[in-house]
Amino acid sequence: MSTPAFATLRKRVKRRIKWPLIALVALLPDSLQSVLFIPYVRRFGERVPVLRVVYTGCYRKHPIDRELGTDTGGLFPPEPIDGFGAESGNLPYMGSQPSIVRRVLARLGDVRGHTFIDVGCGKGRPMIVATEFPFDAVLGYDLAARLVAVANSNAKIVARTHPERTPMQAFAADALELEFTHRKLVVFLFNPFGSSVMSRLLDNLERALAEGAIETLRVVYIYPVCAHLFDASPMLARDWSGCVPYEPGEIGYGTEERQDVVSWKSIAKPEREFSSRS
Repeated sequence: MSTPAFATLRKRVKRRIKWPLIALVALLPDSLQSVLFIPYVRRFGERVPVLRVVYTGCYRKHPIDRELGTDTGGLFPPEPIDGFGAESGNLPYMGSQPSIVRRVLARLGDVRGHTFIDVGCGKGRPMIVATEFPFDAVLGYDLAARLVAVANSNAKIVARTHPERTPMQAFAADALELEFTHRKLVVFLFNPFGSSVMSRLLDNLERALAEGAIETLRVVYIYPVCAHLFDASPMLARDWSGCVPYEPGEIGYGTEERQDVVSWKSIAKPEREFSSRS
């Protein structure tokens, strides 16, 4: 009979094997990975466990990277959150599709005077898209310092090629320790956490709203597995939801061909006092 300790050990061993294998697959040249997407080749390739990860599309050089010279691709293991351990629900990095980010941000209307924050920014692909909009600042936070370094390298490339855009900057930080002090804020999430961490992040956002540190808040959530937490907030109202298709040129660079998205906006502070879920 399997014990909890044995199950935990098995997960750790699997994790130690899985990610090195994925790293080896990442070394395949883009030309070879493109061949693997030919339909009759794919039928066989998807049956090979080590090659299966190729079909996430994460390791192909994304069109936005070919256009700008940036590096936003790959699939990287999650960083453990202090106090939660490796099973916290902190999820791997994988870049979202620029067309989806672009369409959802366009729905927000005039974002002048707003700060864009990508929580769990990884290499910063959504941040790059956000620089196309007139945000006052474009910021990202992630536990993985190595990914943050890549995001800031991408920021320099974007600043050189598009000096007219708002600069972007990423920081290595725990999302649960962020102090939200921007009066007008857009928080972007691409399924970065499980419910335990997301609940605490939402608590912090609600507290900042209740205390007046945040004046207006918009939340954009792609692959919204914890949408129920935001729907239950007395300080947020669902603004829009939809299933947004990839642009044709992005198909094959992600696990699907469309993505569920939900956005919320802050509402008047409720009369009752704010209370944490924790």
